Amino acid sequence: MCGISGVFGRPDGETVNRMLATLVHRGPDDEYAVTGTDFSLGARRLSIVGVADGRQPISNETETIWAAQNGELYNYPRVSRELRARGHHFRTHCDTEMLPHLYEEHGVRLVEHIDGMFAVAVWDTVNKVGLLARDRMGKKPLYYYRDGDALYFASEIKALLRVPGFERRINFEALHHFLSYKHVPSPLSIFEGITMLPPAHLLVYRPGTEPEIQRYWNVDFSATGEMAEWPEEELVNHLLALLRQGIERRLMSDVPIGFFLSGGIDSTLSTALAAEISPQRIKTFTLTYGHGSTTEGKEQDRRWARWAAEKYQTEHYEERVEFANFPENLRRIIACFDEPFSGTVSTYFLAGLIARHVKVAVSGDGADELFGSYLSHRLAQPLARYDEYLRTGDAGLIRPFETQTDLLARLSENEDWQWRAKLFVYGDEEKATLYAPDVAERMRVFSSRELLRRDFSALTARDPLNRILEGEFHTIFPDQVLAFVDRLSMAHSLEVRTAFLDTDVVTFVAGLPGHLKINNGVTKYLLKKAALRYFPEEMVFRKKEG
Repeated sequence: MCGISGVFGRPDGETVNRMLATLVHRGPDDEYAVTGTDFSLGARRLSIVGVADGRQPISNETETIWAAQNGELYNYPRVSRELRARGHHFRTHCDTEMLPHLYEEHGVRLVEHIDGMFAVAVWDTVNKVGLLARDRMGKKPLYYYRDGDALYFASEIKALLRVPGFERRINFEALHHFLSYKHVPSPLSIFEGITMLPPAHLLVYRPGTEPEIQRYWNVDFSATGEMAEWPEEELVNHLLALLRQGIERRLMSDVPIGFFLSGGIDSTLSTALAAEISPQRIKTFTLTYGHGSTTEGKEQDRRWARWAAEKYQTEHYEERVEFANFPENLRRIIACFDEPFSGTVSTYFLAGLIARHVKVAVSGDGADELFGSYLSHRLAQPLARYDEYLRTGDAGLIRPFETQTDLLARLSENEDWQWRAKLFVYGDEEKATLYAPDVAERMRVFSSRELLRRDFSALTARDPLNRILEGEFHTIFPDQVLAFVDRLSMAHSLEVRTAFLDTDVVTFVAGLPGHLKINNGVTKYLLKKAALRYFPEEMVFRKKEG
């Protein structure tokens, strides 16, 4: 795990070093930068794999190809063996070293041959080609800024603000959409001129031309595969096998690893599987809440977290957060983000606890977004049946979903993107009443509703629930959920991994029909069936607490 910064098209080591100075929290263990005739590339390092010899940026044998990355490449052991068999020589045990060698084999398509969470930068000194790429889910951030013919890039916006001559101007389109989405949707940023590279995309830079941006991977939510016909028991077996494989991959580390343990089924199942796989006793971490919180549900979470810690004999740590802790940490929390944000910040406090004991932790993030849990997910199926209910009066069409009919009536629309837009914090018309007259005039050209319509027009799914899951997988999930996890954990120099976002797990779950995700009102249906192999019904089917 690292923070990276650099520039293609000119040598500017001084600026790259200033950029790196803003990223110390992402990599407190080491700093290194290289400068050539037409590039500079640097990294701040959090040493996890190849601790002793893994300094980056790193090159091939002839120093003609340089690479740096923020993240972890889980298929490094296999790919490095294959590259050695093809005659490539490795000097370190760092996963980043395989990038220049993969570039020699595959050019910019190297990203199709790596698996993990990453933001990658590669410079080819012979052909004068630069490559930027982000992982498939968008776990690791990467921003860039054009300055004439040069392209500056970094892990966080704050680093790009150090580029000489950059003018800090608000991107009004980004601000307009933030007031609806609660996050700035990629590829926008809150600053004009700074762009976020979207998940599963690569950028190719060549001097004198516009950067080429390409999607290199997509996931299919259409649920047309043969697995949709498998018996439920077989589906559970396959899901657990994939999750075990995902956990095993995420145990790759030269330093100790911890586990988030909230007491919910997502993190607890990850803990249970890790306890089966890991030869060492694992460390688990739980956040509890003091005065001023809704303690009844949280006490249940704590109860089940302690139950799991005892059952799996973990080295367990708890920390109690009081309401008073929030104001005194507010300035530090805001500093984690370089643009407006909205959401819960408990991860900040939990990451602080974990970072005092380990450098790496595995969380349960991604399960809600893949299997279906949020209000928008729970509404998808009943709203798809609501018109038929109105025509026939058959309440059985919507009764299993336990959704109030007055809510369905307020949201009902001909198309799913239309009712999903009604869940915006502020609609376009409402925002117009918030703006000062001169700002309102400037904002008239932007429409969050139209942005949502365009996003939904590109969906592959036909199942009502899968359409909502797919739409949010490409928007809210990377831009808000994963961004929160990254920024709030890296503020404490903690790397967070999740088995639920293993590429094989995502591909499998995305292709399942909606009734295996939410079934008669039971959210995360197939995952809960899998969890019953490990936990009692009382724990699995209790009401979720936020």
